[in-house]
Amino acid sequence: MKQTKTKQQHAQKKSSSTINGFFERNQKAFIWIILAAGALMSFLMFDTKASLSGDDSDYVLNADRFCHEFIFPGFRGPLYPIILSPFVLIFGVNLILLKSLSAVFILLSIWFLYKSFCNKIKAVILIPTLLLVSICSHIFFYASYTYSEPFFMFVQALFIYFFSKYFLSNEDTKYSIKHDWRKYLILGSLILAMGLTRSIGFGVLGAVVVYFMIKLRWKDMLFTLSASGIMVFAFQIFKKIVWSQAGSAYDIKFYLAKNYYNINQGMEDILGFINRLIQNSNIYISKFLYMFMGLRPENTETIVPILTVFIYILFVICLISVFKKNKSLLFLGLYAGIMNFASFVILQSNWQQDRLIMIYYPLILLFILGGVYYLFTSKKLRLFRFLYPLIIIIMIIGNLSHSSTKIKANFPILQRNLSIDRFAGLTPDWRNFILMSQWIAKNIDKDTKVISRKASISYIYTGRKFDIIASVPSEPVDSLPDAAPDGKTALIIDMSEKQVSAMAPDLNYVITGAVKIEDKDCNLTGLYFVDNAELEKITVQIESAGIKYMKDANRFKQQCTELSDKVSIYNPDRLLQNLESKNIKYLMLASIRLNPQANTGRIINTIHNYISFINIKYPNRFFTVHKIGTSEPCELVEYAPNGVLTQLNNTQIK
Repeated sequence: MKQTKTKQQHAQKKSSSTINGFFERNQKAFIWIILAAGALMSFLMFDTKASLSGDDSDYVLNADRFCHEFIFPGFRGPLYPIILSPFVLIFGVNLILLKSLSAVFILLSIWFLYKSFCNKIKAVILIPTLLLVSICSHIFFYASYTYSEPFFMFVQALFIYFFSKYFLSNEDTKYSIKHDWRKYLILGSLILAMGLTRSIGFGVLGAVVVYFMIKLRWKDMLFTLSASGIMVFAFQIFKKIVWSQAGSAYDIKFYLAKNYYNINQGMEDILGFINRLIQNSNIYISKFLYMFMGLRPENTETIVPILTVFIYILFVICLISVFKKNKSLLFLGLYAGIMNFASFVILQSNWQQDRLIMIYYPLILLFILGGVYYLFTSKKLRLFRFLYPLIIIIMIIGNLSHSSTKIKANFPILQRNLSIDRFAGLTPDWRNFILMSQWIAKNIDKDTKVISRKASISYIYTGRKFDIIASVPSEPVDSLPDAAPDGKTALIIDMSEKQVSAMAPDLNYVITGAVKIEDKDCNLTGLYFVDNAELEKITVQIESAGIKYMKDANRFKQQCTELSDKVSIYNPDRLLQNLESKNIKYLMLASIRLNPQANTGRIINTIHNYISFINIKYPNRFFTVHKIGTSEPCELVEYAPNGVLTQLNNTQIK
């Protein structure tokens, strides 16, 4: 009986060795197949158009400003626009070229991951992982956009390659600061590069520190921290000297706020951050991670917490499984875990963008498959080792299904974009928006200020600079007065249904969000200061119109304070002053869909609201001068401070 068991174990071990040996003998052929598959995916899923979010176009705009005006890209990660800038300088805003660079970055990241681990992680783990990555449509969707994620994946892979070569391969080597200071400075430079590409990239330092602590490599930890500090400090000094006015890429207070776009709602507390961790874990793991692995349907919206819990448990099991067996997989597990944990805590849960976890997906997959492999080759679970190839086969089938669906939908559009219609695939709202941007570029002097909600996209399609209003500046609740000035009375009036035009000059604040006036929920409220001499006449007018109102400014302020996270307060005078101080002449009113998949009638109405709040107090200031499209149109509006239009005259805005 014992002899039979020994034979079975020997056969299983030989089988494992044979499979791994097959991958090892043919891994060079496999890596070229993997890169070829990735290149083919990049082509079949290529999109010649700019992303409709506008974020990727911002990087191109920042690259243009850097190479032509030497303006430091202070908003978002600055390194990526700097890398793009030579291409913009030489070839101009060649969107197809710039997009193709993203495909190159992703393919290079795959290559460097292979070079990092080809002799450190078993080929039976590494090759299937990279193969799954090469057919993942969710990764190669970003191979034709100018988001920073592909470049971050490349810089991340460079860091891993360097760290693997000098700090994972030669673990027994004792480095000294005297002879090896260059290695630590290069490591610090790569950490800086990751942080300058995406701020979360600085989190890699945490993974390095934890790894060195586990391995009791205190000198390596100290030298790495010192080198990283030196490189960050040197960069800040250099930036201060060369770009003294440059701001920071990110302001941490926006991430600490409950609402990134409205910090007046207050800062998050401990329970809030815990809630973020739970919500983001469910979003990015139970939805996106399983989709990447081909284990859930494409574009699933259902949150399944048990799937999240399973991954967390599996992650811990895999850490235990690889702890003493493979230091490369251990480091990958620590890195992926720490980076995702930091993202889940820092980011508000309403972001829900798969690219936030996509950048770590190859590493997560490599770690999990490695952990599962070692788990199933242990003595206790060796009988279940057949599950390892079965899992890989299921994921390959799922990924091929997702990819084929996306390719079938995209390739006909790509053919039309490259031949007869560069706007093929765009919905009417975006087509009209781009056509209006081009009309403006041809008909309005380039020095005249024009507002576009997606200024970078307007720039991409025209080469003309546009200004942007990304949000309507709100006021803190404390700005609301407790009482009216002398000689005046405060009237808080429900403007949801009707407005009294005669009161327009007396308007001081517009409040959106549900507040109560005489037990009625009012979603649009105005705070007016009315001369006491006119008070009786005004109250008769609003009462005869059936409009609800109140006079107690202090009680109204208290109500708004209690509802501070549900109300927004706007000052029409300040909004108007902002336009005038920036010499804004025209504003684009686009009908960009709130739901990109369907025309529900709801649109991104930031600029519409901006104008409407001013228009309540100052009518006859905004006029439509040009319109493109009948369905989901885009209008060009002129601001005429004295009601006198330029030659682009047409109709008054209502």
